[in-house]
Amino acid sequence: MQAAPKFRHERKYHLAEADAMLVRQRASYILAPDKRAGGPYQVSSVYFDDAHNTSLHQKRNGVFLRDKWRLRYYNNSFGLIHLERKHKRGELARKEHAPVTEEQYMELCRADMRCAALQEGPVWKAFYARHLLNCMRPVITVEYDREAFSYAPGNVRLTFDTNLRAAMPGSGYSVAVDTGGLMILELKYDSFLPAVVAGLLSGIQFTQLAISKYVMARHALLRHGGR
Repeated sequence: MQAAPKFRHERKYHLAEADAMLVRQRASYILAPDKRAGGPYQVSSVYFDDAHNTSLHQKRNGVFLRDKWRLRYYNNSFGLIHLERKHKRGELARKEHAPVTEEQYMELCRADMRCAALQEGPVWKAFYARHLLNCMRPVITVEYDREAFSYAPGNVRLTFDTNLRAAMPGSGYSVAVDTGGLMILELKYDSFLPAVVAGLLSGIQFTQLAISKYVMARHALLRHGGR
């Protein structure tokens, strides 16, 4: 039996663009460009929530234990799509995922959950069980541009996210999400954070994010008549 993924530390920060560029410059000397990405890339995630917007309210209220469900793909390509369950325990997070076909993706974006009922594997089964219990449906597509760096000690991953956008699932029209001119930096690592990585933020003015890109995007879409 495959071991469950381990929890990782996950921190998110808001930085002014000039400060973010300074951190990026420092990172380019110490960290390696993410080999999986091969350069900057676009991330698209279709998030699910129930009729009571439980996931939205749990995040805004800082609930310690919570799950987030999403479909994720990259660079506007449906060649690789995953159904992803992100389990949060305070600042710790772990992800489990299962492959999704383009046809399944289209069905799920239409809130047609019949395909989920037919799938095997723990992620699909947990997703469908959650749907039966809470009537899950797709609520938003969150998009952004990302540049990623990695550092082997501590299994560190540092990402810079810009151009945050929100759209209704399946829609080709998106709205810009106002981040106040600030860039979003994410720092993820296993059991320890190497001092050399922690030093990248030395002397930098930053705010640790209390809300997620998902919450910011939901608010932006609601202001534009979304749900």
